[in-house]
Amino acid sequence: MSATLLEARGLRTGYGRIPVVFNVDLEVKEGEIVALLGANGAGKTTTLRALSGMLPLMAGEVRLDGTSLKGTTPDAIARGGIVHVPQGRGNFPNLRVDETLRLACALAGVRRAEADARVADVYAIFDRLYERRTQLAGTLSGGEQQMLAIARGLIMKPRLLMIDEMSQGLAPTIVQGLFSVVRSLPEQGVSVLIVEQFVTHALAVASRAYVLEKGEVAFSGKAAELARDEAFVKGSYLGEGGVDAADELRLDDTADLPLHADGLLETIEERATEEGRNATEVLLDLLREAIENPAAQRDGKGDMS
Repeated sequence: MSATLLEARGLRTGYGRIPVVFNVDLEVKEGEIVALLGANGAGKTTTLRALSGMLPLMAGEVRLDGTSLKGTTPDAIARGGIVHVPQGRGNFPNLRVDETLRLACALAGVRRAEADARVADVYAIFDRLYERRTQLAGTLSGGEQQMLAIARGLIMKPRLLMIDEMSQGLAPTIVQGLFSVVRSLPEQGVSVLIVEQFVTHALAVASRAYVLEKGEVAFSGKAAELARDEAFVKGSYLGEGGVDAADELRLDDTADLPLHADGLLETIEERATEEGRNATEVLLDLLREAIENPAAQRDGKGDMS
């Protein structure tokens, strides 16, 4: 039986003092692919951010090989073997593909002699990137940019690769190719925790799955068991069947916040960048606006979805 690599128990986290994930228990074993599924706004991205140290824990524990990661910086967590490929890809558009990969090596502390081998390894996985190695990242297709984002993560030789919404906005044929790569990663010693909107693809490569609903675990079990749930696969949670999911953030365990969560994080980050402030300050301002002007939200004037 494979040993547990990553374990979270009673995980509670959110933004500022506002929790959006509640008492989440999950684990990933060595050599395992685990799918983390749920509707838009269910707390999937927030969970990954907490596991990678980007968000502090309000309660609970995260352990790697049995050792607590509480208070560990994101950089130290990444160097310890947990690498997070975030939603949105995050490539530098004005760097060439080769420059991007070598920058990833430098940030990982890889010596120049070893960097050549690591770059060659990811080119062997993504031959399209080798063909585009002198091309600016910003000129790549969406699928190629996603390949580059995953390649940046693999450069660090992770033990666990966490991938957030890999297939977002991509053509089905590209998605199939990316999932073929994900399926092969355990053979290379890389476990995977994947957040994904293409339920059938995710469940086909995963051995186990978790479903989040309003920040809590609604399902935990074998991926094959969840795949037999026709209602789920048709899009009850992820909107693939036309469901418009707009979960609500909660101020505490009993009070609901009247804001659409879908797209909220993107709005906060964009506004923080434009105004030169941190995301927590922007979030609190948005909350005050929503609480003080509920009628405007109902009229669509304060809608942030």
